[in-house]
Amino acid sequence: MSYVRRVFKESSVAVTRAREEKINRKIKYWFRFSCVLFFAGCDASEIAAPADQGIRPARIVEVSLDESLKQMVFVGHIEASNAIDMSFEVAGALESFPVREGQTLKKGALIAALDPTDYELAVREAQLQLQLAQQDYQRKADVLARGGIAKSLVADAKSFALLQGVRLEQAQHRLRDTKMYAPFNAYVSRRYVDNYVKTQVGDRIVRLNDLDQLLVVASIPEQTLASVIDNSRASVFAIFDFMPGQMFPLEYRENRGDANIVGQTYEVSFAMARPDSREILPGMTATLVVQFAENSNITPEYLLPISALVTDAEKKVYVWLFDQTSQRVHKRYVSVGSPTPSGVYVTQGLVEGDLIVSSGANQLMEGMKIRPLD
Repeated sequence: MSYVRRVFKESSVAVTRAREEKINRKIKYWFRFSCVLFFAGCDASEIAAPADQGIRPARIVEVSLDESLKQMVFVGHIEASNAIDMSFEVAGALESFPVREGQTLKKGALIAALDPTDYELAVREAQLQLQLAQQDYQRKADVLARGGIAKSLVADAKSFALLQGVRLEQAQHRLRDTKMYAPFNAYVSRRYVDNYVKTQVGDRIVRLNDLDQLLVVASIPEQTLASVIDNSRASVFAIFDFMPGQMFPLEYRENRGDANIVGQTYEVSFAMARPDSREILPGMTATLVVQFAENSNITPEYLLPISALVTDAEKKVYVWLFDQTSQRVHKRYVSVGSPTPSGVYVTQGLVEGDLIVSSGANQLMEGMKIRPLD
């Protein structure tokens, strides 16, 4: 009897455990189903909302006008105001070529001379031909006075004598062309031939540079070109390393009509009187200093570090402007100029005194609160 009771009791316990496990499974199922319904009903915008990032520290710079813009410096080089290649107008062999490259010549100095023998003989021949023609004309004129010759023959003899006179002048001119003289105070920059060579008409013999006035040539940016052209808006000087402490005033002369495609600069020439104390020669390097007048109205440019500039998807450049009152940042689009090793010049969009985030600008958002460092 006790055995039957024990078996019945164990069977009852097993049935009870099975019912409890079934109830637990149902409870887990309904719990999971309720969670799915709950999250499915939530708004997607509420799920994607970022957590509060707090106040972000950032470095701030104050926008100020670059003082260096009141004076700009460019690298230039010296050119002669007038450079010509000299050549003979007659052919012949060089008999004398005393000049050397780098030599300075006075106006009228002998540069080179050809062998004049053939041209001297041509002059002598023309002189004799003229003498014969004049004698023939004189005889016919005497006969005409006695009525023994026609007037037309006398007129022909006179014209022939005049023609021989022209031929004599041409021969004398060719003889003078066998010598070459400096047309101005010149600097011999190059010799194209050696002495005793046979030259033809038009062959280049020597290149001369006019040193009475020099040119300082430099590449000037387009935004500065108008100021250097107008002498009332800027003063331009040249300085040389080997002449410390001296500044030579320059005067605008001309500029090339088209700009350099890469740098958007114009090649500008400035005239400079050649000083008597030192030799300033073509090809030397000069430093061009442009000092702007107070009323030059130059476009203000502000130098910012490259880290302060951000580019959006449309390739537009902007900065983060810091508001001291709200301690928040706001986006402002700007126009940038030429980059430099120190940063990038901003030409439009800023005013002096603006506060700009100088680092970490890529990590900011509109209206974010900032804590300035230092």
